[in-house]
Amino acid sequence: MMVRRLLILLFGWIMGSALALSQNLPSTMVKPESVYFPLNEVRLLDSPFLTLQQKGKEYLLWLNPDSLLHFYRVEAGLPPKADAYAGWESQNVWGAGPLRGGFLGFYLSSVSMMHQSTGDKELLKRLKYVLKELKLCQDAGKDGFLLGIKDGRMLFKEVASGKIKTNNPTVNGAWAPVYLINKMLLGLSAAYTQCGLEEALPMMIRLADWFGYQVLDKLSDEQIQKLLVCEHGSINESYVEAYELTGQKRFLDWARRLHDRAMWVPLSEGKDILYGWHANTQIPKFTGFHKYYMFTGDKRFLTAATNFWNIVNRNHTWVIGGNSTGEHFFPKEEFADRLLLKGGPETCNSVNMLRLTESLFSQYPDAVKASYYERVLFNHILSAYDPKKGMCCYFTSMRPGHYRIYASRDSSFWCCGHTGLESPAKLGKFIYSHKATNRKEEKEIRVNLFIPSVLTWHEGGVELVQRNRLPDSDRVELTMNLKKKQRLILWIRKPDWADKATLIINGKAEQLLLGNDGYWMIDKVWNRKNRISLQLLMHTYTENLIGTGRYVALLYGPYVLAGRMGKENLPSTFWGKMNNTAMNKMDLSKVPVFNIPATQIPDHVEPVFERGTLRFNIHLKGFENVVLEPFYKIHFERYAIYWPTASSNE
Repeated sequence: MMVRRLLILLFGWIMGSALALSQNLPSTMVKPESVYFPLNEVRLLDSPFLTLQQKGKEYLLWLNPDSLLHFYRVEAGLPPKADAYAGWESQNVWGAGPLRGGFLGFYLSSVSMMHQSTGDKELLKRLKYVLKELKLCQDAGKDGFLLGIKDGRMLFKEVASGKIKTNNPTVNGAWAPVYLINKMLLGLSAAYTQCGLEEALPMMIRLADWFGYQVLDKLSDEQIQKLLVCEHGSINESYVEAYELTGQKRFLDWARRLHDRAMWVPLSEGKDILYGWHANTQIPKFTGFHKYYMFTGDKRFLTAATNFWNIVNRNHTWVIGGNSTGEHFFPKEEFADRLLLKGGPETCNSVNMLRLTESLFSQYPDAVKASYYERVLFNHILSAYDPKKGMCCYFTSMRPGHYRIYASRDSSFWCCGHTGLESPAKLGKFIYSHKATNRKEEKEIRVNLFIPSVLTWHEGGVELVQRNRLPDSDRVELTMNLKKKQRLILWIRKPDWADKATLIINGKAEQLLLGNDGYWMIDKVWNRKNRISLQLLMHTYTENLIGTGRYVALLYGPYVLAGRMGKENLPSTFWGKMNNTAMNKMDLSKVPVFNIPATQIPDHVEPVFERGTLRFNIHLKGFENVVLEPFYKIHFERYAIYWPTASSNE
């Protein structure tokens, strides 16, 4: 057996090397320009983001690990310790069966990140327990297999024999099995890289090897492309990460074979071919394409990832930052019609677009990517969780006068509940970053987001405290404490929503110097204790719906504003089980219409402070009873983000 394995390894290395040479693939690793601080060096302060993080932690602690482990023990031939949860975990969905055990990979990554973000010891205890249980399951199988898919070994044995019948979302009738491998690999990787739990790495490698040797090596490239028709997450990313963690070239070779040609080839040529494609199936692939570029230097994959990000941002994105509707991309000419549908942008899409943005930003940090990240995080992600239970919604309808349905704690387990576990755990990731090279000689910190928080950069000897009350106040206060007086470059993003800005450092007004990347640069020798005050003059402004002037949205600072539209004909509960779509539509005739040009609307919007909170009134006929607030504040009632204009009646 050992000789056979060595021969297989040698053959794979020779074939992989030959193919790499034939494609002129460089082996040079591309170094990132900017890197993020570990989550345990960033702590959130009082704000809606801290509230969301706390709700996310509560849910992670509420979940029973043994219920999430149910199907893993069953497939390993071990008796389960608790009943499985309902919903997508164990019930038939759309005839594809359940997504058995699909939640656990996200649970691993979420608990890992949340432990780093909060320091909660109970989370670490549970993480260690789940890893111990998973090791028992993997050891029982003896071959590296580690999934909760019903008869998973038989399924993949059939695939390896060449019998592959795929659509989206199934492979040979099973729901997204490669996607489930990807999520388990990502979860085990997070336990290892985030929390340093050494036992997670060999489990990850054994699973990656099992799929590589038992399935991928037995298929032709064309057969693998057929397998990739089904949703598979960022399986290419997972294999690049296995290469990153081990240095074993076989993982990079497998990653190369796991690139979906239907996406990376046309996007590398700058073509927008996204119309009709299932949106969230595509987005994670591009994070994998970019990561593959970072470890090979093959610029085709960089071009594909960059073009995809630009095309989605430019042609497929709603004002809150989310994209698609009913889970699919569509031409920008159809936005006005798609607006009226019940199912708007899917939360999963935004979670994965933020992951792609993080990856691209680390290579080329600039204000354009950071502004996009802010728009999505402040308006889609922050608004997607209900304020009572902290559960995530699936669709955020853009239809004027509609509402949202959220997941139930124990009976949904939709894909947006999967990714919805991760967002609260990593809210601190993108707030700050620093230069990847010359860290000791040339200290640099970027302030990317305006979120109250404390950065404790141990290696750099810097503590940076950020406080603000956006949008209720226009000031951002930074306190920077250093171990010693030293030179440091502080980059602060110039927000595109601020008309003017003033900067005061240690009581003295300073000139703002804007770099080509859209960040203000403050390069100086700092005192040990420093106070930085940034005043950002905010205003109300409008954005038309993409491709038309028939609908308009209003914004103030970084926040999309929405109008409260009452509680007529709402459901008895806002927490769904298998159902994830808000169904009860309101007649559009009840939604006020703007009868003036969009450029004039802000002149009729008045900010009003009530008990320290900013709201807005609209002084126009038909809007007398409309109160505008940041969208994330409106739950359990109807809302309007886009407003019809007079031209919508033409």
